[in-house]
Amino acid sequence: MKIAIDVMGGDFAPQELIAGAKNYLQENDDAGLILVGDEKIIRELWSDLPEKCEVFHTDEVVEMGEHPLHALRQKKNASVAVCARLVKQGKADGFISAGSTGAQMAASLLELGKIKGIERPAISVMLPTSGDSGVLILDVGANVDVRASHLFEFALMGSAYYEKICNVERPKIGLLNIGEEEAKGNELTKAAYAILKDSSLNFIGNVEPDRLFQGKANVVVCDGFVGNILLKTSEGLSETMQGAMFKAAMSLGQETVAQFKNSIKKFSPSSPEYSAAPLLGVNGVSLVCHGKSKAPIISNAIKLAVSCAKSNYVDLITKELTKNS
Repeated sequence: MKIAIDVMGGDFAPQELIAGAKNYLQENDDAGLILVGDEKIIRELWSDLPEKCEVFHTDEVVEMGEHPLHALRQKKNASVAVCARLVKQGKADGFISAGSTGAQMAASLLELGKIKGIERPAISVMLPTSGDSGVLILDVGANVDVRASHLFEFALMGSAYYEKICNVERPKIGLLNIGEEEAKGNELTKAAYAILKDSSLNFIGNVEPDRLFQGKANVVVCDGFVGNILLKTSEGLSETMQGAMFKAAMSLGQETVAQFKNSIKKFSPSSPEYSAAPLLGVNGVSLVCHGKSKAPIISNAIKLAVSCAKSNYVDLITKELTKNS
């Protein structure tokens, strides 16, 4: 088992990506790593590379301001493209990147291709709920304009991923909407409701945003425009609330703060399930990390990539497509 890491992508690259790789290998021995990037810089930051860590040199990087496709055409050996190519060639079992999401999606499509029967790959993100399990939201930005059939694809892919990664048989699937009634919503959600209702998936109906974090559904689907706004609103609200709560807890003493931090640990993005966003629908494991990810999150993203590679969720998506065709 090997995971490729685009160490040149991200706001804190390459230092935090390399530090995350170090952290992972110090605590785990179930996978080897391939660090993709400028070898000279990598070896300056990690002079005593262990046997389970190799370097694949490239000095080409897709910068955040570049147009993804144009950049990849000009930089065929960009670090994110090399990572995807290693997976395609069977030299890596999955890859992670904290660089340009658009470039990663383009590289994944160009190198890995789509799962047969999937028209639109989707970015999926796990959000915490009040229960023990989180809720998987997709799409959160890859497709701002979709058809009802695409929402069905998202549901199918999300169900397969959740079943394999969270060990939940027949996950509950919900459709994000402005009301629970079947007749609610716009033409897109009404059409998607009809398709999901007639499918073999465990569809529970519409889910309103205020019920999202109560764990009513395991997987909730929406178009990428709505999903991205939902994600960013949730992130902003979480930061505001946690900041206010920590400030209030400080007046009660360090012990109380420590207990408070421990009690909300599952809501932290450092937990493996929340550390990266799988790009579902491409024919391989491609995990999108937040650009601001630091070493602990990168380490856990590698753990998630290993779990994804072992789970064979790509095969399950293919089987579900056949069942629902």
